[in-house]
Amino acid sequence: MKKIAFVGPIPPPLGGVAVVNVSFQKLNYANAQVLFFNTSNNQDRENLYTKFSIKNSYREIKKTQSLKKFIVINKPDLVHIFITSGYAILRDLIFLKIISNQNIPVVIHFHSKTTGEFALKPKRLTIIGRLFDKYAATIVLLSNEHLLFFNNYFPKHKCIVIENFVDYAAFDCEIIKKNNSFLFVGRLTKQKGFYDLLHAIKIVKQQINNLKVHVIGLADTAENELTINTFIAANNLSENIILHGAKYESEKNELFKSCFCLLFPSHFENSPVVLKEAIAAKMAIIASDIQANKNILQLSKNHLFFEKANSNHFALQIIALCNNQSLALSMMQASAQIIAYDSAFATKKMNQITEELC
Repeated sequence: MKKIAFVGPIPPPLGGVAVVNVSFQKLNYANAQVLFFNTSNNQDRENLYTKFSIKNSYREIKKTQSLKKFIVINKPDLVHIFITSGYAILRDLIFLKIISNQNIPVVIHFHSKTTGEFALKPKRLTIIGRLFDKYAATIVLLSNEHLLFFNNYFPKHKCIVIENFVDYAAFDCEIIKKNNSFLFVGRLTKQKGFYDLLHAIKIVKQQINNLKVHVIGLADTAENELTINTFIAANNLSENIILHGAKYESEKNELFKSCFCLLFPSHFENSPVVLKEAIAAKMAIIASDIQANKNILQLSKNHLFFEKANSNHFALQIIALCNNQSLALSMMQASAQIIAYDSAFATKKMNQITEELC
């Protein structure tokens, strides 16, 4: 039996790369044992994209030693490593060298933005591209848009696209059994649009009775959590905004299955898996008009867009949906027709990679 090792973060934290890593591990690999090496620190508020500090440098050095031990003991036939474009890529390049020293084929899953992070300067990408070419047999990218961008830096013949995906079976539900609640999933931060949501719900509450928004996620700091709780209390929103904290697996999935509409106000995304989870759960969607959201939603009729960071426009779209039940139903039915993000497609591609490299 082949051994396939995954190297990357797993929840907690509730970050996109960690969630996707676990999703890849759960695919049905033919005649293979799945192992994993966790690069996160199992902290709910952990920021996977922050700079390294003197305080945590010793911990990161220990991880490189632990990875070498993990590889030597387990002797995997193939390693999949999840790498982001933040500062952690400096550590992950060392990981690549450790793995390559053991003559094990490597698949890099580059879970990256295309702008705005440490690794994404042209000169740095040129260097990273050479190292990826040296160490990787295959480079997995998030979308065709990412492929077009990174083809300028990475070896084209090694790059493939595997979109973030969802196990549709885990979100299967009946539209008729959904309640009238909304759902938000993500970090409670400005970049994720959570403060836009707070101000929008303050407006919506004046016109819509019994408004409820379930929230999965945590603030990035204790101070910001206090700011959020203070805003909710000051505006009498405690019965409208239900904070669940971090939820995983079945607890998270049940909220997707029971709520009728996802609120997704992010200011920036790559290829957001949360939207695909909402589609699998047959939800209506109200999302910011950023390009990553348009890439997934614009060809379907399951959504309403609003102008990014515009809480007034956000509120108007929520009110419009609350006042039009037939529109809400048609949006949910439109999501139910979309099957493109099911894990079956990723399973086929991943087994092809395994067969070729092992």
